[in-house]
Amino acid sequence: MSVEAVLGSGRGLIVAPAGCGKTHLITETLAVTDKKPYLVLTHTTAGVAALKQRLKILGVPNKNYVVSTIDGWARQISNVFPVSCDVRATPDNPRVFYPELRRKVQGYIAPGHISEIIRSSYTRLLVDEYQDCDADQHALICSLSEVLPTTIFGDPMQCIFNFGGPMPSWDGDVKSRFPVIMELNTPWRWINSGTPDLGQWILNCRESLLQRRPIDLLSCPGFVHWIQLAGDPQTDKQRQTEIQYHIRNSNDPSHSLLVIGDSRNPRSRHNFASLSRGIDVVEPVDLADVTQISSQIDSLRGEELANHVLMAISLMMTGVGKANVLKRMPTILAGRNRTPATPIELAVRDVIEISDKSSVGNLLGCLEVSPDTRLFRRGAFTALKSAVSLSVSDPTKTTKQAAEIVREQRRHRGDSRIPSRAIGSTLLLKGLEADHCLLLDAGTLNAQNLYVALSRGAKSITVFSNSNILP
Repeated sequence: MSVEAVLGSGRGLIVAPAGCGKTHLITETLAVTDKKPYLVLTHTTAGVAALKQRLKILGVPNKNYVVSTIDGWARQISNVFPVSCDVRATPDNPRVFYPELRRKVQGYIAPGHISEIIRSSYTRLLVDEYQDCDADQHALICSLSEVLPTTIFGDPMQCIFNFGGPMPSWDGDVKSRFPVIMELNTPWRWINSGTPDLGQWILNCRESLLQRRPIDLLSCPGFVHWIQLAGDPQTDKQRQTEIQYHIRNSNDPSHSLLVIGDSRNPRSRHNFASLSRGIDVVEPVDLADVTQISSQIDSLRGEELANHVLMAISLMMTGVGKANVLKRMPTILAGRNRTPATPIELAVRDVIEISDKSSVGNLLGCLEVSPDTRLFRRGAFTALKSAVSLSVSDPTKTTKQAAEIVREQRRHRGDSRIPSRAIGSTLLLKGLEADHCLLLDAGTLNAQNLYVALSRGAKSITVFSNSNILP
């Protein structure tokens, strides 16, 4: 009945609390073959990757769908019609570029200039995570809904991307344009995991948060585990690290784990991953630090370049040994070293002496395969390595320009590798699920972020906070 409701609607909204079968409903809809593919738009590359992975597992034919972020799809349109869309800003300044992109593409679509092209390309539009649409994205989807039958999926309690600009009113702008078709209310994520009581508890939490009532973390014994923060950062960090190892060691090795850290402090998340073997960092889509690192690769030479690369990679992997390598460099450069130089030391020597992109790429490769190193920011490292490689293969591009291309490719297609044991923020992990989730400090989260965080874990939730009562 649900699929029929989607396919039978010209324009409508499905209210979809976390874990209640929204993704399954979308995939079932996409499995219904039509003459043209469905266009599926969402917000994050993580969401794109997760949906594509689900579709692949279920064997839904690729020809049935086109999945992209809203901004990624708008970027495609502006690239195909650059004169008509006339986007003046560049991705170097995302705070200006993406709002302008949305407005210009919407302004080009609204009068119907490419309506026939859109109709001939897609059979229907599905938009996921609609609660995160800002006013410009909402206007763009409204214009598309004049051309294609459109169903949107969303939940106002998962609205956490609301800091980039004005948001449409959910009860006013959204519901008036897309009438409610149905509200999903069965906690399938937890039923399928054998934890229906946890699923019902999370739905109850959602209702409490909607009504601004407090949540008691001790009210779901066996599935929700509360640990009081000591108040001393070092003690808490050690305890949190121990607990994540306990979760992993006391459960099936194949189980996944999402650790939810401070969205305002990425360095704290990086530090946690560096101390926790097997935990990887989920990177933001803008890859700002990778772009910055790349720009300096273009401008530095000699020892400064080698020092910069080693310093940058030390923030992505352990065991780089930057201080020891640089200490031995004068002796190695002079050919007076008694101990043979390691592959990493030889690669650093080449960076100092040659200072070209190929020598930097070789150093990155040596660091990656070294038995002494361990990557904990694989996404950032891979993006940097790809940028250096692209600038080598195409000398007309600087490393910074190559990094921007890599960033936009990821933004369009989604990050193909979502770690099964990862740390991120609610902003980076929304749309993902895991067997277990660990909240490092629930007391810092507002109602929407708290609900998003609690609903990531299918089998267990472990929460650090000052009190078991979350107001």
